[in-house]
This record gives sequence, C-alpha cells and structure tokens, in this order.
Amino acid sequence: RKYLLRRGIEMNIERCCKNEKNKMLKSLLNIPENIVISIGPTGCLNVLYNEAIKENKLGNLYTFPVSEIDMVSANHIEKLEKYIVKIISENFEKIKSIIIYLTCADLILVSDFSFLTKKIKNDYGIIVKILERGPIAKRKLSPEKRLEKLLGELKEELKNTTKIKDKEISDLKIEVQHIVPPITSDYSGACSTLYGENILKILISPHGCKTPVAYDEIRNIDYSLQYSTSLNELEIVAGEINGLQENIKEIISQNPRIEFIAIISTVVPQIIGMDLETIVENIEETLDIPCIFINTNSFESYYSGISLTLNTLAKKFMLENKKIKNTVNLIGYSPLTFGKIEKLEEVFSLIKNLDLNVLTVFSDNLSLEKIKNSTSAELNLVLSYEGLALAKYMEKEFSIPYVIINVVSKYGIENTENILKNFFYKTSNSFEYLEKREKLDDRKVMVIASPFMAINIVNSLKKDFSFDNILALSFIKESRKFKKIEYLQFLNIVNTEEDLKEKIKEYKPDILISDPVYENLVNEELTFIPLLHYGYSTRLYLDLDYEYCGKKAYEYFKKFI
Repeated sequence: RKYLLRRGIEMNIERCCKNEKNKMLKSLLNIPENIVISIGPTGCLNVLYNEAIKENKLGNLYTFPVSEIDMVSANHIEKLEKYIVKIISENFEKIKSIIIYLTCADLILVSDFSFLTKKIKNDYGIIVKILERGPIAKRKLSPEKRLEKLLGELKEELKNTTKIKDKEISDLKIEVQHIVPPITSDYSGACSTLYGENILKILISPHGCKTPVAYDEIRNIDYSLQYSTSLNELEIVAGEINGLQENIKEIISQNPRIEFIAIISTVVPQIIGMDLETIVENIEETLDIPCIFINTNSFESYYSGISLTLNTLAKKFMLENKKIKNTVNLIGYSPLTFGKIEKLEEVFSLIKNLDLNVLTVFSDNLSLEKIKNSTSAELNLVLSYEGLALAKYMEKEFSIPYVIINVVSKYGIENTENILKNFFYKTSNSFEYLEKREKLDDRKVMVIASPFMAINIVNSLKKDFSFDNILALSFIKESRKFKKIEYLQFLNIVNTEEDLKEKIKEYKPDILISDPVYENLVNEELTFIPLLHYGYSTRLYLDLDYEYCGKKAYEYFKKFI
C-alpha cells in the first residue's frame, strides 16, 4: 500500500519489503539497437545490474557510478561524454541509440545534458535520449507515460538520422563499468548492520532508496524493521519532513519491542543539506527514545557505511564495564562480506570449545543490551576492514585489545585457535600438521574479494596447499574513506574494471577465486572457484553452495585444486 492510514494519521513512510523491482528497465533493455547507461551514485545502480542479469540483457546495460564531488560540480557530464564515446567506439555497428537513465540526484541538481546529446548526435549520428527515473520523476509523469513518450520521440528521430561512419574515434583512457556491478552503497551497509525487529531504521529519501535496500539484504527483510520516507518536492525544497514524528510514534505503538531509532541519510538529503541532526535530536527529545543519525550519502561503499554505523553505535551507547573473564566480541561481520552467519559456525564452535564466550557480534541481531555489554570483553576479534575502526575505538576508550583473525580454511581456523590459546591461556602453538606436498605448487592463483578476505585466502592457501604464486586483489573505487593498513600491504587495490581486466591479462591466472560476477572478465580456460561477495552480487547467486571458513572450506577448496 502506498500510504497507510491508522488513527487518522497519514503515513508517508513506507516499509521496505522483499520483491521490490524496477519495472521500467526490462522494457528499456529490449529496445533494439540501443544501449542503456544508468548514471548516479553507486547506491542507485546495483539494482539495475541485477535486473539486466536476470533478463540476460547485461550486454545492453552500462553503469556510470558518479562521485559526490563530480555530481555536485556537474563534472560528471563532461566525463559521461567521454564514457559515451568509448561505448560508441566499442559498439558502433550494433547501436543506433543510447538512453541515459537518470537518478534523483541529477533531477534535484537540474543537470543539463542537452549540449551532450546534441554533440553526440552531430558527431556520430547516434541518438542520445534522457530518461528520468525514481519517485520524483514518477510524480510528474507515470513511468508508462514517460516510456511511451520517449519511444515515440526515438522512433521519429531514428527515421531522420544516419550514423556517421567515417568519424574518427580516438582511444580514450576512460573507465567503463559493464561486466562488474557497482558495489553496494553505504546506506545499504548501514541498514544491514542494524538488521532486526528491535531497531527502527528510517531511510530519508524521496522513496526510491528502499528498492536497493531490499535487493542488498540477503536475509528476509520482512524480519527487519526497515522503512523509507517519501519526500515530496515541497519537503525537499524546505528541507523539512512533515509528520515524521507522528509516523514514528505510530510505528512504535505497533512495535513495542523497538529499542532505538536510526535515521539514515541518502543522496537527496546530502545534496540539499537537510539538517537531519536537528531532526534526530527533536525525535529523541519528543518521543523519549534513543535516536541515532547515520550520515551516509549513497556515493560511498558498504564498507564505509558499516564502519560509520558501528562507530555511531559505540559513541552513543557504549559505557565502561567491568571485564568478564574469558570473553570476546566478534567485530566486522556482515552478510555483504561473509554471507549468512551460519557460514562462521566453525569459529563459534572453536570459541566454545576453548571455554570462551562471545558477548556481542558486530553485527548480528544487535540489541542495546549487547552493545552495552560488549565493553566487558577481554579481547576483540576483528573479521574485516569494516570492523577495524570500532576495534580501535574500543581499544582507546575501554582498553580492550584487538587482533585481526583469519578464519579461512584449515590454516586460518588453526591460527585463530593459536591466537586465542596464547591470549587467554598462555599456551604455545598447537597446529595440526598441514598437508604438505613434495614441492611448491607453481600454478598462478588470483583472488578477488573484500580486503581482509583476499589477504586471508592468500595466506591460508599458501599454508594449506603449498601455493607459491598467489595475487590478492580488491576491486574498490578510489575513496578518501578507504585507507590501506599494514595488514593489507600485499593487497592490490584495483579502482576500475579496465584495470582489473589488465591485471588478469598480465597475470594469466590458472585458478581464479572470486564472486561469479568476475568470471566473465576471464576468457582463457582456468579453474574457477566461486567465493560469493554479496556486496557486489547481492541476491543473484543465493543458491550457490560455497565455503570459506575452517575445515569445511579446506575440503571445498581441495575439490577444485
């Protein structure tokens, strides 16, 4: 239901539900001799990639993730022109038109693409049309009417336009993202961290951002109290959200288990400078319930969103506690990196077998009690880059040491066992004898994964299978929020799809361990070992069986190797 009416209150915030879809994209992808370029913050793009894969039409879709600086300065329009020329150079014989699929950000900023569309048509005889998407566009004209209008205009222009075949196209050094999807956004990372029915999460958005959140959550989102506003044009201009407190009050009355509220920003509040901090303070004061503000912007990755959310929780709720003997926290778990929590079963079994207790997993089924109790732990075990900032904060504020652990394959779990025995019982190394081969395996192995996962796989495969030649890669767009640390000194950070193709071409791997989204970048026959990274492929391969943790993973890798 678009609006919920209870006790006479108009609810202009809506629950995020599974099976959200972009209904217009299917029609766009089936336009003959046409390519769709979806541009905007990374948070707006992953959904379209998913739909294109399902329709077997990825060849017709390109994504153009825009940085916050480029969007606000309108520099992305100039870059988009080069991007389009590059696409034309690769597809000239196959296409007659290009549709640029815009998001709310360009609508709010009133970005002007008219010069670009005329120039491309004049230079190459390729028609470029602009199609607006999202709730702001929908309120002006229904998607069906917009599409009908665009197709009519396109049909007429195609009759009167001839492609310019002898136009020389220079080899532009411009990044094109086509095979690999854009990474899941910071606000999806925040929502994933706060998953559950005891935390009320509200995305501040014109309404469209609820679709990516539903796609990006691999658990059942119906069990997470996740809502999104439906900001209208007046609220966007005024920077105010009418009736938000009344809406929240109504939701709380229906869900008495709510312990705190998280107000999560997206691209539109960021662009217009909406004062969400004051709104959060007013909600907390008026409704007498804890409320936090997660200052995400849609342009950054889920790594950034998780890290920001964990730190916000710590600063708001953590207090000094007496340490409890033989206790740990696990920090940096996220289904976007690790899949469902059951994949880490061997870690929990190990901790239990050593007579240790886990106080809190950041983040799995968080509660106020778990967050507050976490400062009683004697040691923090860090699973991922996303968890590092929280571990450092807790070390500084509550004197809880942390250690980065490797849970991958047999070596990883045994090394973690050694770390725990050393810290809690001061006992020496007790590794099982690892399977040793007569000589080193000289096959080339390439690992593409999240930062810590890539390094941990490399370390474990070297020990467990005597590989001598392994390259660890992470595909991460340049960001001021991602800083390389000593643990990642042997990690290769790749910023663009073109650079990734180049790395693969240079290295010529015999074995590739990665999410299936990267498999299409490899032409040569090689051994492919699937390792899901839901932060990229989201719900595409949910049924694919894979392992990375402990002895199960050792057997999993052994099958392929």
